Amino acid sequence: MTTLSLSELVFLLFESDSTPLHVSGLMMLRPPQDVQDFGLRLHRQLVRCGPVVAPFDQVIHCSSSRVPKWQPADEVDLSYHVRLAKLPKPGDADQLMELVARIHSYRLDRSRPLWELWVIDGLESGDIALVMKFHHALTDGLRAASLVADSFELSERLGYLVPFWQLGSRIDEQPPELSQWLEALSPSFWVKQARIGLDSLKLLGMAAGDRLSLTASGIRLPFTAPRTPFNDISSDRAKQVILAKLPASRLSRLATFTGARFDDVVLTLCDMALHRYLKVHNWRDRDPLVAMVPLREEEDGDRLHMISVGLVELGRPGLTPMQRLKAIGRTHRRIKEQTRRTSAKAYNRYSSVVNALALVAARYDNKQWLPPAANMLISEVEAADHPLSLLGAKLTASYPLSLLMPGQTLNMTLMHYDGELHFGLVCCRHSLPGIESFDRYLEEGLEELESSVISHISSRLVPAT
Repeated sequence: MTTLSLSELVFLLFESDSTPLHVSGLMMLRPPQDVQDFGLRLHRQLVRCGPVVAPFDQVIHCSSSRVPKWQPADEVDLSYHVRLAKLPKPGDADQLMELVARIHSYRLDRSRPLWELWVIDGLESGDIALVMKFHHALTDGLRAASLVADSFELSERLGYLVPFWQLGSRIDEQPPELSQWLEALSPSFWVKQARIGLDSLKLLGMAAGDRLSLTASGIRLPFTAPRTPFNDISSDRAKQVILAKLPASRLSRLATFTGARFDDVVLTLCDMALHRYLKVHNWRDRDPLVAMVPLREEEDGDRLHMISVGLVELGRPGLTPMQRLKAIGRTHRRIKEQTRRTSAKAYNRYSSVVNALALVAARYDNKQWLPPAANMLISEVEAADHPLSLLGAKLTASYPLSLLMPGQTLNMTLMHYDGELHFGLVCCRHSLPGIESFDRYLEEGLEELESSVISHISSRLVPAT
């Protein structure tokens, strides 16, 4: 048995019926024209695809005297984990979104391995939808997307179905308990912990100095974000799912022309769309929004840690699109510069403490005495830079759907797939009326930013008279 890590425990302890802490993905398959009942055939094959390997055969074992551990389940009933649903006529996109939102709204059963796969048939287009659902303690969205892409590629290459639960994905293993005790008795262990603690305190000091305008570290002090409709306290279990997509090539061109990072262009467009939403709904935004953004290593782009995020201040109200892009890029860059000056472990610890405090405050501060730690979570995952298919069915779109943190009514996750950027928004059902127009706000923001960049470049090329 494997002891649960601290991050895995956090996702389990703070989960509730109104705040399920799992990640999902919606994938659209276009079956071959000469194959009838593709969805039914696919489901029949999937429920026969054993065996199930770790971690997808693991359940959580709890006892009163020991730390919770992962252990193999006595049996994995694939007919429970792999489900078939058929939409009633007409089988339109609204019906699909309603079903996907319902699937994403309820908690996974902890007495079983913490994952599900839904095959959804009955769409008027003839397409098949797959909804995959993983508890965040089991894996995160980045690893899940990579594993599913591997499953598709391997199935296509071999000519038969190889589902993700036969490939497996390592759960972060903890050292044996005896080794942990022996390590804790070593003086070098405590020296190392003290050094990490001091580095974490330095990060907190930088954030405080930035708040007091004494420094320009870019590190945002927690619990200083403005309270917005994205931070309503709601016990509503029902979620709403919104989808959008943009051509990645248009964003890449903007990054090239402006010298900005692709991530900063994405954050700018999200910020513009969110401000447009607030303006349409008569919300007077005075302060910049603050987004939780997972940080990545500069060299290889890997996440620093499963729950390592930075608080990124977005653009202030009234900025032009170019000014907003520059402001977000400057803040994002300063955060990464400061985190590189400390150890990754120090930043992970600082980030974990901030997140834990945010979770506690959001869950127990019913009177909302404290400002929000952040307004929303915005994250990115990679699927594949080339088209994928499964048993001859082409994967036409892949949308990530993530968890709603306590105290937040909006989560935005982006996925790169085959030259497109797919946006999956998860919201509280009654907290954000009119959020269905987000895809239009996003497209309008892209056009506005492109026009601003063209005007900026033109003004620099035309000689002064």
